[in-house]
Amino acid sequence: MGEWSTEVVASPAKWEPGSPLRIQATLRVYDAHFDLLNGKAKIDGFVALVTAERTFDADGHLRLPSDERMSTLVTVTSLGIEGGTQGAVSKRVGYAFRTPVDELITVPLGAAKKGDSYREAAFDVSTKLPADLPPGLYRLRVDYGVTANKRNYSLNAEAFAKRGFSQGREPESETYSPPIPASAKHVSGRTIDASAIKPRIPWALLTSYNSNGYRGVVANEDQPYFVLSNRNIIQDDVILPRYDESNPRTVRTYSLEPAFPADTISQRQNIPWDYAKGQLTIQVMQPDGTSLDLGTAPFVAKAGSGITTKNAKFTQWKPPMYGRYTVKATGWTQDAWGNRYDGGGTFGFWIAKRMTLATATFQGQAYPVGNRYGRDMGFSPAVPADVEVTATLFASSDPRQARTITYSGKASASGLFTAAQGLKPLPFDAPGEYQAQVLATHTDADGHLWVSTMRHAGIVYPTDTPIVAHGKKVKVKNQLVDRGETHFEGWIDKAKDEQHLDHVNFPYNAGDVLLIAAEYQGANKIEPVLTWDSKAVPSTYDPAWQAIGATNVRLQTSNGYSPHLFPEYITDWMYYYAAGPRPGFMGRFLVGEDGTRAPYWPTTNTNFGGQINASSNGDSPGDIYRLIGGVVVRKQGQAPMYAGYMANAFILPKGSNNNRVIAPGSEEIMGSTGERSRVFLAMNARPGMVYEAGTTFVPAFQIDPMVPASMKFTLHYPDGRTVVASGVGDAGGSWAGTDRWILDVPGMYRYTVESDWNGHKGLVPGMPKDGGAIYVIEKERPANAPGITFQLPPLSTFDPSKAIMFAGASTAKEVNYAMIIPGAVLAQGTTPVKNGRFEFTLDPASLHDIAQTYDVKNQVTGKAELADVVHLTFFSKETSPTTYHSFVRLIIRGNTVHYTR
Repeated sequence: MGEWSTEVVASPAKWEPGSPLRIQATLRVYDAHFDLLNGKAKIDGFVALVTAERTFDADGHLRLPSDERMSTLVTVTSLGIEGGTQGAVSKRVGYAFRTPVDELITVPLGAAKKGDSYREAAFDVSTKLPADLPPGLYRLRVDYGVTANKRNYSLNAEAFAKRGFSQGREPESETYSPPIPASAKHVSGRTIDASAIKPRIPWALLTSYNSNGYRGVVANEDQPYFVLSNRNIIQDDVILPRYDESNPRTVRTYSLEPAFPADTISQRQNIPWDYAKGQLTIQVMQPDGTSLDLGTAPFVAKAGSGITTKNAKFTQWKPPMYGRYTVKATGWTQDAWGNRYDGGGTFGFWIAKRMTLATATFQGQAYPVGNRYGRDMGFSPAVPADVEVTATLFASSDPRQARTITYSGKASASGLFTAAQGLKPLPFDAPGEYQAQVLATHTDADGHLWVSTMRHAGIVYPTDTPIVAHGKKVKVKNQLVDRGETHFEGWIDKAKDEQHLDHVNFPYNAGDVLLIAAEYQGANKIEPVLTWDSKAVPSTYDPAWQAIGATNVRLQTSNGYSPHLFPEYITDWMYYYAAGPRPGFMGRFLVGEDGTRAPYWPTTNTNFGGQINASSNGDSPGDIYRLIGGVVVRKQGQAPMYAGYMANAFILPKGSNNNRVIAPGSEEIMGSTGERSRVFLAMNARPGMVYEAGTTFVPAFQIDPMVPASMKFTLHYPDGRTVVASGVGDAGGSWAGTDRWILDVPGMYRYTVESDWNGHKGLVPGMPKDGGAIYVIEKERPANAPGITFQLPPLSTFDPSKAIMFAGASTAKEVNYAMIIPGAVLAQGTTPVKNGRFEFTLDPASLHDIAQTYDVKNQVTGKAELADVVHLTFFSKETSPTTYHSFVRLIIRGNTVHYTR
């Protein structure tokens, strides 16, 4: 609303417990600004709030009042806990915690000085630092505002001492002091001389480059105290391509200079850097074991959220080979007042082509005690990858009670990794938290390295848990209810510059179904926040929890100081895991507590961080989500408590005008192919799946919504045998056969699926009426047998507005094919082979007609644009040099075709 200026004098310049503290502040608001404020509310005075944020703790580690998309609080599973306050850390403005300085001063309008073009208010604070002052490096924060009819407003006429959202530029009503050293006794008993504290700023490398929905590498030295959380999927090893996809012969260049992630939260909160001071030293350990010393160079300028040397050796590094790199990047920077900050350390990352992983274990999935970690995996491209897995159960969230298994093996020729290839289960025999890391690597026939990495983490809860995890209520006719129809959906009136947003949380009751519109304006948002309650003594639902990011899952401290700034005083660790997987990728993943800023995702106008299989449109009508997670409650002196959560969300078309929460199975819902049903099925035996002869097979299904549907799966062997499995889905919306069948004959297997719930038929989107087909190949292929081949380079692109024809070669009489996208079957059939040649045409427009969730244009620009992943599998019975079976799977990511031999 206007410019303002201030001058603040604080003394002393060094703090000790119990010492006096004086702050003299002068605020000057210019007349044009004052008049705008007065037009919003009749001003009767000015107000200032003084707080003290500990920016670095006694060990020099950075602390943030609000952890957003990163955190200085880390779970036992090595994930950051988001939350805190978006504003001053003070109980005077509604936050539950405070800092060692918390003073509110008002000046009546009549006591303010009136200049020629301004009003000036003087604030004088005389107080005493507390006897329990925690040691560290502090920055005083002064928030300014105006008073009107006993209410306080910021200098932007918004909530006082709260951080608003950008309105062309970030609104600022606060100012920070230089760092102030505070010497005192640490809670551990150590005496801390603050002048000896060496503050570290967490650096991140490679933040400008997308790695399947997340960015940036944090130094090994910082990871115990600082973690990135990009929210789309779990932050993992960074994998970046060596070659440019648009020009596969061009080696890409990367900057190895640091960014400061903490500087992306709030502009005013940032330390003002002297970008012309400091230096950077880089050494690169290459995958072949050789070391390359890039030298040392001085920092000279700001670059994005970081700093640059403008040294081409650092800013235009070209990876000379595929593999895992270890970069030692160290140095220091200086602030505007001459204080030095160390940074950097050892950073690891991969240069490779990204291989993706599909498994029934969702990131964030909660499991009951008695279950296990370790499900079959499938890799894309379908290659015999070398797989390594490490999984750990932290019983009672205690690292001292960790139970870890590590195993490795090689996936099958079709990219499957099961017990036959070395997969081992980790029993969940105690409540707590678990984490796992899957790493797979493969070098193809053309010399390209493929790498897949995926982390899993979540809670393990007892079946007789004393607590229950909830989402939040939904507001219907100004009443908060468990279920209900809002008869509203979000929309944006661009002509009037008006936003009518709708934020709908995960359903209050696990198992329920959220229906929410996709309107292609980003006005409808799913909020992934969990609350909790005691089963023995249920509490009354607090309407305050309805605020975005608010919950009663809240960290607690022994002295009322902010847990994010003063974690050494945390007594009760409470946080939730929340995730939103849908077929093919993760819509959201975060670990949070009360106060997580803007944790939601809009159903449209988002590409989910640029993950593989995510279009720029976001969600489409017919998309199906699992809403999953769990709550951790670890109160001091009590046994830890855990509760799991699972629900559903279905995406509605624009104009439905009725975002709502319903009981599972209570109405027909549209699926990805436009078909409507009360029950949708997803299965492990997707058409086109390829197995090796001798594989043990069990049919398994995911049932959405989670209803106890009756299931029947009939499998027809190539030699005429038929086997049948039947049963009823469980409370978690899944069903698996009890008998284990051996796929002992190579060839094409056909199957049918029958499902019923209360007279309503279950639907596999796009499944042909005569059922699906899976393929089985010989475990050993004849030497020098070419099998199916295509006239394709390893990487190619095509015009997204046109069809593409694939020309292949085979010695078979015909080639079978199956085409799917995650969540729908697109095609299944055969194509003839003539004179050893066959053709197949893929038409994006036709695929969209089959499954509307397959996006073919950008809904904002109207231009042709592909991003979804298509799995196109070809299978044949070859006749030369002998009879054997062959397959090729083309992976089409958007308009890029990956042909891996």
